[in-house]
Amino acid sequence: MVNYGSVVQCSIGFQNQPEPGSVRSAGTGAMIPVSLAAAAVILAIPAGFLAGVAGVGGGFLYVPMLVIIFGLDPVSAVGTSLVVIIFTTLTASVSYFHQGRILFLSAVCLILPSIVFAVIGASLTAVLTGEIIALLFSVVVGMLSIKLLCPDFPFIRALERGPSCVETCSDRFSKTIENRIYYANYFLWGSLAGFVSGLTGIGGGVINVPALVTASVPVHYAVATSAVVVLFTSAAGAGIHAALGHIEPGYAIALSLGAVIGAYAGTRAAPHIPEHHLQRGIGVLLASVAAIMVIDTVFGL
Repeated sequence: MVNYGSVVQCSIGFQNQPEPGSVRSAGTGAMIPVSLAAAAVILAIPAGFLAGVAGVGGGFLYVPMLVIIFGLDPVSAVGTSLVVIIFTTLTASVSYFHQGRILFLSAVCLILPSIVFAVIGASLTAVLTGEIIALLFSVVVGMLSIKLLCPDFPFIRALERGPSCVETCSDRFSKTIENRIYYANYFLWGSLAGFVSGLTGIGGGVINVPALVTASVPVHYAVATSAVVVLFTSAAGAGIHAALGHIEPGYAIALSLGAVIGAYAGTRAAPHIPEHHLQRGIGVLLASVAAIMVIDTVFGL
């Protein structure tokens, strides 16, 4: 346990750190000791790596990390997580752009509804308790892990009807794919991903990737496209949380530094991971995080 009295002169910011074991209130603006900032950077590197590999923002890791390890309340953790996700997905998007695996039309069809619903979801955090947000986070992540581990589980189904178009993409690895975009399907899942992102701080990639895979998009292309979508979704949600005072700047800066390093390494590693291993690995990770959050929330009530 950190002795806050001994490090108060070596801290990042302008307010004293809360006592050990206390919970941070949303938007305190309190800065953190260098020891905790260093720990946040170090922990964010592997989290950013996994986020880059999986094509998600990493909020399913940042939120539990901020709540369980650093003692933030869930509302502040959600807002701070979305800020970190902006930098994580920006790094990943640039790398995946150079790989040529981003389905840009698909991304736009998901981005437009996701931004609107991210604002709605973020606004609801002003009236929901931290415990409810934490439990909602756990439920969403847990259900999506089931879908990735058991592809035949009837949780996410593609809505393959109505107006559509075909998108073609050729990557730098000499592979070309065709993807049929059903506008209603993308609007539905983009809206859900945006809403959940703004409400729980997970970025939305944990919904985008399974939804795209269910729509017959190869997982590596789904991962790359999801990174771009999450960049815009998280920016919209973070803006609302900033206005509500739900962001802790010290943790946002420290986690972002580590996450950018990890995300770059993750995007470089992703093309070399077999699709079925990548899909199952993401599913196991999501299930583990959901279980940890449920246990921590229930015993912390």
